[in-house]
Amino acid sequence: MGARGDVEVTRKLLSSTTSYEDSGAHTDVILQQSRDFTEENRTSSCKTLMNLLKGNIGPGILALPIAFKYAGLWAGAVGLFMLGYISLHCQHMLMTCSNILKERPISMGERLGYAGVVENCLATGPIFFRKFQNAGRVMINVFLIVTQLGFCCVYIVFVAQNFRQVLLGSNKENGELDLIIMGIELIVVIIYCTTIQTLHGLSYFSYVANFLNFAGLIFVLYYVVQGSPPQSVRPAFLGWYDMPMYFGTAVYAFEGIGLVMPLKNKAADEWDFSRRCGLLSLGMTIVIALYIAIGFLGYLKYGDHVLGSITLNLPAVDMLSRLTKITFVVSVFVTYGLQFYVPVNILWPKIEHRLSSPRAKSVGNVVFRILLILFTGAIAMVIPHLDLLIALIGALASSSLALIFPPIIELLTLSAEGNRPSVLIIVKDVAIMLLGLLGCITGTYAAILGIVNVS
Repeated sequence: MGARGDVEVTRKLLSSTTSYEDSGAHTDVILQQSRDFTEENRTSSCKTLMNLLKGNIGPGILALPIAFKYAGLWAGAVGLFMLGYISLHCQHMLMTCSNILKERPISMGERLGYAGVVENCLATGPIFFRKFQNAGRVMINVFLIVTQLGFCCVYIVFVAQNFRQVLLGSNKENGELDLIIMGIELIVVIIYCTTIQTLHGLSYFSYVANFLNFAGLIFVLYYVVQGSPPQSVRPAFLGWYDMPMYFGTAVYAFEGIGLVMPLKNKAADEWDFSRRCGLLSLGMTIVIALYIAIGFLGYLKYGDHVLGSITLNLPAVDMLSRLTKITFVVSVFVTYGLQFYVPVNILWPKIEHRLSSPRAKSVGNVVFRILLILFTGAIAMVIPHLDLLIALIGALASSSLALIFPPIIELLTLSAEGNRPSVLIIVKDVAIMLLGLLGCITGTYAAILGIVNVS
């Protein structure tokens, strides 16, 4: 590419919007994306670690016992261990590529989000791929939107089913009551998400959600460690037939890939966060251990009777059990606004510039939010099956962000300027990519087939 081409690339990069860059962040990290990256605003190692833990520990962890039901007790544990560290390796790949890209002459800047890394690696990579830089950014945004709206759909179903058990004091299913609760829930969500539209306002709810998540996990662990049968009563491996469902459910929990770049950019010591045995590796090791513990102990306790969320298996009339469910219901409900902020932040600017007057923009923003909330509610009502919905979102969207795109980014980044990655890197990246593609295709098919069959 000549000088004129380089100028054109630079112009496009500088003129492109950057609101998408941190849009993969979860909970507290989402709340950092509108703030300046000044030295005063950087986070300590302790706070960075807490943000990493909080961002990776959400409703997905409560679905892991049913993932073990698809795979088997020990196959589930080994598979979760492997997926966790492959995902961690992909996060390190993303950070390494970001460091390489920011040193190049044509760069979007020193601090890139996920979509920014993709756009930058295409813009500065092999000449053939440079024309796809905008398409790459759009593709990442599409997957982020699908993932975040998918989380919102899961949250609606989760709240309805758990709150129904609290109301009835029974574990029996009641589809009609679930729909009524979802309808009331949507009204409250509309009021919540149209009244509080700023990150600053949402931040207070984030702190509440984080505290409730950790408290709820302690309650769940208290229940699953009591009266568990010996490990020999649960099958170690259940065969390959349900492995696609296992993959989708497990990968759904590992949705922290969007956290990596915002946390790295915000950390007081970026090197300590990024190094192989640094803060990210420590945090993800804790997360993987918690995932395996909840999945293993939950399946060991309830076996084939385990449901889409381990909270649905807890005793119905026990007061501590009801408190646990209420804890997660409140936590997940208030987190809806944080997850919902991401697709709104990506999509609304595309619509806003078409409206002329301030009043039209204000009214349009509210109408757009209401329609988007109703859309997530409609999906939740059409697919009120928590386990199938989680597997679908995990296989379709989360696997792409966590396992498919990072190897592509590394290959493109290392292939720029006449360079070529080593054979070992090529083989490793292709293997991870194929694993992600296989899980994505088979997991999505299995989840859709399951939804059709129960419908």
